[in-house]
Amino acid sequence: MPATGVYFVPARSAQSSPFTELFNRLNSQYDTSPLPNWTLDHRLFRETPSPSAPVSLNLAADEQPKPSATRYLQVLGLSHLPGRSYVAITTVFPPSQTRVGTPASSTVSSSEISGEPATIVSIPAGNPSHDFLQLLNAKFGPLWTQRQSLSVRNGQAFQVADYNIRIGELVQGYGPGAALARGAIVEIAWTGGQGKEPVEEPEAFVQAFWESLEIKGARESVHVAGLGEGDGLVRQWCEALRIRN
Repeated sequence: MPATGVYFVPARSAQSSPFTELFNRLNSQYDTSPLPNWTLDHRLFRETPSPSAPVSLNLAADEQPKPSATRYLQVLGLSHLPGRSYVAITTVFPPSQTRVGTPASSTVSSSEISGEPATIVSIPAGNPSHDFLQLLNAKFGPLWTQRQSLSVRNGQAFQVADYNIRIGELVQGYGPGAALARGAIVEIAWTGGQGKEPVEEPEAFVQAFWESLEIKGARESVHVAGLGEGDGLVRQWCEALRIRN
C-alpha cells in the first residue's frame, strides 16, 4: 500500500532557504534518477471573523464565551495532479478546545491542525480556477480575506528505488516577483507496496527516508493510500501549506 509524506521546512531568514541543503543531501546520499519538474499554486483565505462577544462580569472564567472556530479556504493546484484545482475548507479550533475529527492521516501537531477534516471539491484547472479566484476576491471579499499566495520555484523530482521525491523552494507570490522564500517543501512517495502484500505501516518507509536526510524543524503530514485517494493527498498538502494563521 503506497504512502506519501509532505514536509515543510521553514527558512531561517528571508535571505536563506533550506532547499540547497535538501537538494545536496538527497543527491549525495542516494543514486537519483531525474523525473519531470513540477509546479504548485496555492492560495489561502481566512474567514472574516465575527465581532467577539463581550466579557461578562457576572460570569465565571469558565462560563465566558469561548473563542470561535476559524475557517480557512484553500485553493490548490499541483502539476502532478493535472487538470484539476482543489478547493478545501477547514475549520480550526483554538488549541484549548476539544478537537473534532483530526484527519487520521495527519502527523501535524494538535495546536496547528486541531480541527475538522477539510471539505474538498475539485474544479477544472485553467480559466475556471482563475474565474473562481476572481469571484472570491470580487464578490466574497467581506467573507473571505486572502492571507497568502504560494508557489514553488525550482521544483525538481527524482526517483530513488521505490520512492518518488519532489522538492522545491516555497516562495510567497508568483512569477519573477516571488522573491520571498518561505522555506523548502518536500513530497516523499513510497511506491513499494504496489502489487505486493499489504504492509501494516507503510508510512514508516516514508518517515525512515525523511529521517535519513537529517533535516530538523519540519512540519509534516503523512498520507496513507485508502483514506480517499485523491482527497486524502490534497488534504495532506493543504495541512502542510497552511503555514500562517
